[in-house]
Amino acid sequence: MKYTKEQLDAMSSKVGSVLGERLNYLSRGQEASLEHALIEVLERHNGQVENIPDEEIWGAWMVMEAFYPPDALELSDRFQALMDIQEKNQDDR
Repeated sequence: MKYTKEQLDAMSSKVGSVLGERLNYLSRGQEASLEHALIEVLERHNGQVENIPDEEIWGAWMVMEAFYPPDALELSDRFQALMDIQEKNQDDR
């Protein structure tokens, strides 16, 4: 389904008002997963953003978290930081 710029802007505004600052700290995978879930919500409501309850936005967030648990992402970030330190230490030798 194609959406107008106005519909997408309205959805973006609604998602921002519901999820707020959480949106600033998403990985690429989380962002893609959340976007996919939100598009499904928008499709179920035939593009009528005003009919989408906040609970469905939160539901899309929970779907994303089911695929990308915050603890797993934090562990991944720590592992990457450790790998970066090891690589730097090897470069210093």
